[in-house]
Amino acid sequence: MWTSNLLGIVTSMIVGLGVNGAGADVPPPAASQITPAPAVYEELKIARQDVTGDGRPDLVTLLGKRFAADSPYYDKLKVMVQDPVARKVSFFHTTYGGYQPEMSFCDFTGNKTKQIWIQAPTGGSGGTSDFYLFSDKDNNPAVLPVPQPLTITGAYQDGYKVPITIKETNQTTVLDLSDRKDIYEENGVYKNGKLVQPTEVMPNTFSVLKPVEVRDGTCELLGEQRVSGVANADTIAYVQSRWKWENNGWKLLSAQVKKAER
Repeated sequence: MWTSNLLGIVTSMIVGLGVNGAGADVPPPAASQITPAPAVYEELKIARQDVTGDGRPDLVTLLGKRFAADSPYYDKLKVMVQDPVARKVSFFHTTYGGYQPEMSFCDFTGNKTKQIWIQAPTGGSGGTSDFYLFSDKDNNPAVLPVPQPLTITGAYQDGYKVPITIKETNQTTVLDLSDRKDIYEENGVYKNGKLVQPTEVMPNTFSVLKPVEVRDGTCELLGEQRVSGVANADTIAYVQSRWKWENNGWKLLSAQVKKAER
């Protein structure tokens, strides 16, 4: 192994983050070819991708430590990048764990080098996930931000109407939920179309942040947030958003409210 001659191990800690061009799964290399993964961690996915920008594939491994031996939940996740040319290893740690985490690759920032995208479903009833974006260009590990969920507000009105407002774009979409009036009337939310008591909508964080490659070879992000009505199971809308990396951060390109089918 080349660990004895390692120029340095760089550890990057997060403080808080499928795709076209994703790295293909590959069989685990022979033990003599790579640095052994930490004993308590499992190798969840291994891919060969150039994430350092030297034009040669690096070995990128997604690692997870289970909450318990028989648990499907990984309470700790990390990514190990091994550059066989520079003989360097970088580690990235996520803030939270998740169920069935996924790893993919794309150039989000336009620097002609792919970054590492991690999605970790939280397993909650809201169907949300945590997302992380890592860069290791020139063997300089960096944690990049991800878009923050949109600020979504709304309150039920008489006549089964609910205006949904997106703060970031200052746009309001009025939903007509009269197709649910039988449920609302039976459960005392409305009486003869009159709202019984003030009721505000309940927006969720991102359930989807999906990288999508665009014409210039970079990736943008498509987001989706679920909006619940009188209860978590009462999904009334989805707020879809599109994001592009500009000036060292994410720019919101568009956002729209789509009524959910009953």
